[in-house]
Amino acid sequence: MAISADPIEKRPRTLQDALFESGIPQAWLGTLAATFLGLLVLGHVDRPNLLWPVSGIALALCLPHWQRGWGKRIRLLVGSASGFWTAAVILGMPWRLAALLSILTCIDIVLGGWALSPAVKTFEDLKDERNILTFLLAAVLIPLVTGSLGAYPVAIFLKLPPSQTLLMNVMGNSLGIAACMPLVLLLRSGDWLGLDKLRRDNERQGGQERDKLRIAAAATFFVAVSVFVFWQQTNPFLFMVFPPMILLILTMGLEGSVLSSVALSVIGWFGTMHGHGPVMLAKGTPMHQFLIFQGFVWISLATSLPVGALIDERRRAEHRAKESESIYRVLLQNADDLIVLSSINGESRYVSPAVTRLSGWTQEEYLAMDRFDTFHEEDQEMAREAVQKIRAGSGEQTIQYRMREKSGGWKWVRAVVRAYGVEGEAIAGYVGTIRDISGEKQIEEIWSRERQGLVTEKRQMAALASTDSLTGLLNRRGFEEQVEVLKRRGSFPVSLLMVDIDHFKRYNDRYGHLQGDSCLTQVAQVLRSHATRTNDIAARLGGEEFTVVLVGAGLQDALRVSEAMLSVLRSVGIEHGASPFGVVTMSVGAAVHASGDLDIEQLMAQADSALYLSKRTRNRVTAYSQQAELARA
Repeated sequence: MAISADPIEKRPRTLQDALFESGIPQAWLGTLAATFLGLLVLGHVDRPNLLWPVSGIALALCLPHWQRGWGKRIRLLVGSASGFWTAAVILGMPWRLAALLSILTCIDIVLGGWALSPAVKTFEDLKDERNILTFLLAAVLIPLVTGSLGAYPVAIFLKLPPSQTLLMNVMGNSLGIAACMPLVLLLRSGDWLGLDKLRRDNERQGGQERDKLRIAAAATFFVAVSVFVFWQQTNPFLFMVFPPMILLILTMGLEGSVLSSVALSVIGWFGTMHGHGPVMLAKGTPMHQFLIFQGFVWISLATSLPVGALIDERRRAEHRAKESESIYRVLLQNADDLIVLSSINGESRYVSPAVTRLSGWTQEEYLAMDRFDTFHEEDQEMAREAVQKIRAGSGEQTIQYRMREKSGGWKWVRAVVRAYGVEGEAIAGYVGTIRDISGEKQIEEIWSRERQGLVTEKRQMAALASTDSLTGLLNRRGFEEQVEVLKRRGSFPVSLLMVDIDHFKRYNDRYGHLQGDSCLTQVAQVLRSHATRTNDIAARLGGEEFTVVLVGAGLQDALRVSEAMLSVLRSVGIEHGASPFGVVTMSVGAAVHASGDLDIEQLMAQADSALYLSKRTRNRVTAYSQQAELARA
């Protein structure tokens, strides 16, 4: 069964929705309230103001939305200007002057948005040292611009000298931005009185309660001292407010700076307006005393705000450091690899808990040993060289060594060592990541044995492929390979003997092939026993045909060796009833290559020609000559 649902009906967009999304109501209400505060509570429409809150409050309301484009900015400016104009006219200010001051307020907002909006949108942004300094600079320069533009009209309205009006306007507007903008951002953030901040910075309930009591005590102490200073009028005790202010700032950070500055302004203004406080001891006109108090409040703001921002920045850095340390500690405790952290001289070291799993030592036992004593004696020099390379600036070293185990054995490990330290300074130490490679070493040993076996097997197969299986001499393929080696070595002179067993077919016919194989084997032994030098070659070319290569032998040496072979074979006395000699004999043809490139085919052909002559009479040796060639022809 299909289930259907009616779509949610979309509520039509109303004019009220559009107005609130545009930001006009918030800006209008905020500026309206700030204007009433400035003209009714902190001053009067026809008297100078200690602190002008309008620009600071309007700027705080507009900054979070300033980066959304000029459409949004213009709506915010319209709301702010109309709110100020409405309140000022209601309180009796001439509409032309109200319009001029509305325009000046908009100029304050535009200049402040241009200077601050890229970096400052929330109260937390003011906790950056660079941002708070930029904010204080803007709180001075912006009022200088707008105060200069409005000084003359306001002076006419208040009937005061333009110079005094200029100074009063600049100081009041500057104090309003410096005090009210951070206060509004703080109220918007929700960190009221720093309680949310306490929950973030202190997870323990008991720690929160202690911090609340400490804040309450510091705030009470500051208010009490401020009330005492600004209610008495016999001593110049202005300086007494700074110690409790610093105490409150140390307790709360930038929140304490903002709240103490605002509280000091309110308490001081109330006392001064009623003829109390150290400012009243200053000689001069009431305007002079008024300006002195403004200067004191501004100095307290300019002092407390950067200090509060620096304290918060340091606390955030400490919090991040503790958080990072906690994360790294958890990672180290759960890492399978052993992590070793050591200063370059080895005096300060740390090892992760994985050391127990890897070596059997506890962390304390491992650290009690000298760092090089954990290495096998044969590997210690390698470890010292790796540390020296790290000290010399090599960023990373990888070594394999045997680690000492608590059980008395040794375990193969691989260590990747990396240097650490402040950039531009000497290497402070190194971090080593150590991994168990015992299994890899066992596999390597197995592979090594298998490779060695394969190499041996390959050599054996190569030997079988190049060796005559019956006689053990080289076969034709082996003979050709050795000749190629001989050519590369260039050892000369070279003598080549072509050998043939006399009447071997008759021998086979009479004694059978098994006996014939035995005869071939014995002849091969005779030939091998006379090819004794390193590079000499003895090979069976096929059937009863053999060859012997004597390296470094001239013709006389070749004839001498050949005669010796014939003599030894006769002395062996292999019976051969079908031969006129009664025993097995052989015939030899000898040829000599004296110098130049070795042409083995030509040399074999020459020896074969000489062998042809020997076989005419059998059991003899013949050296190659032109006559032998002619005789064969």
